[in-house]
Amino acid sequence: MRRLHLQFYLAILATIAVFTSASVIFWQLSSPWRSDAWGIETAGQFAAALLPHADAGTDRRQQVLDGLRRHLDADLALYDVHGNALAVSGRIPQLTRRQLLGESGWAFTHGGPLWILPLDDGRRLVMRPTHHPSRHGAGLIIVPLSIVLAFALGAYPIARRLTGRLARLQAGVEQLGQGNLTARVRVEGRDEVAALARSFNDSASRIEELIQSHKMLLANCSHELRTPLARIRLGIERLSCSSDPSVRDELTRSIGELDALIGEMLLASRLDALKTLERTEDVDLLALAAEEAAHFDREIEGQQVTVRGDPNLLRRMIRNLLENAQRHAGGATRIQIGTDASRHALVIVEDHGGGVPEADREKIFEPFYRAGGASVSARGSGLGLAIVRQIARAHGGNASYTTLESGGSSFVLTLPVSTPSPH
Repeated sequence: MRRLHLQFYLAILATIAVFTSASVIFWQLSSPWRSDAWGIETAGQFAAALLPHADAGTDRRQQVLDGLRRHLDADLALYDVHGNALAVSGRIPQLTRRQLLGESGWAFTHGGPLWILPLDDGRRLVMRPTHHPSRHGAGLIIVPLSIVLAFALGAYPIARRLTGRLARLQAGVEQLGQGNLTARVRVEGRDEVAALARSFNDSASRIEELIQSHKMLLANCSHELRTPLARIRLGIERLSCSSDPSVRDELTRSIGELDALIGEMLLASRLDALKTLERTEDVDLLALAAEEAAHFDREIEGQQVTVRGDPNLLRRMIRNLLENAQRHAGGATRIQIGTDASRHALVIVEDHGGGVPEADREKIFEPFYRAGGASVSARGSGLGLAIVRQIARAHGGNASYTTLESGGSSFVLTLPVSTPSPH
């Protein structure tokens, strides 16, 4: 399997190599060679004009070529019409007669490029630039190779660091898949990989919370179901030897309690897995709360507030609060609907009960938790307030608890106010 960091690394190197090669080719085809060639060609024209006549002596020709060589920084040779050397100054590669007499202009030999200029009288002037492009051949190779090597050394740590974070993220995913719900990855940087790491950590935390919640729910199910089942079993035994109506009433109450408990556990489990509300509509919170308060013979105060949500869940949320006040404090003393400064809907339910110890004020919203060490035989399943908070959060709000200065408890629900749709 090709490692991702090697793919990044090779892609960077390939890009740099192509760019460097293209730059070298462009440089070679542009100014240096063109300027050298143009200079030699121009110098050749001047040299031809300064050459002595064909009748001049050998010393004179040699003297002129030596002088031109010093001034033009080029090797020169003069040949007659038959290709015989008349004078040579510098290092001129050996040319065949065919090359010498058959070509004019630039000729490329193993000793480098030569400029062959035919003269008017049939002689040939050959010029070889001292600094011709072949002298720079090693530089043309070393320089791009050095550039590629420098990028190779600098790019590898970058590519490895980037994919190293992906490798650590992969390790975290594998640990989570193997059942390690506490697996988290370190968030490094501020790029997309860091955002992916944060998303993984958030998802892992959510999964851990759900699993722990379900474990706790399952662990408490058998414990909570034993009490009504034991009462039903005892009632059946008593019923077989007694016709007392109170026994039948106790059986009926126990079966109803068992049915309610199962319903609450199912609702709590469904709310845990709920991502979006299955049903939403505009709900008049004041009217809904008034209907529920009427079942408990309580008055309600406040103003009309509209929220967006599931009316059945919202009704259940308010009913649980009123049942909790009825069960533990003899009933709610004040029920108010309103809004706060940030335009959130408020549902406030107060009572004159004994209150909740400070250490338990958050725990009372946990499933199956009973404040103050209440016994398992105490009335209530321990799911009512947990469901209240679950429903509030499913609607984008929350549930909290505070104590009253006069004593007693105050439960406060906050919910987003419904925004009217534009016409």
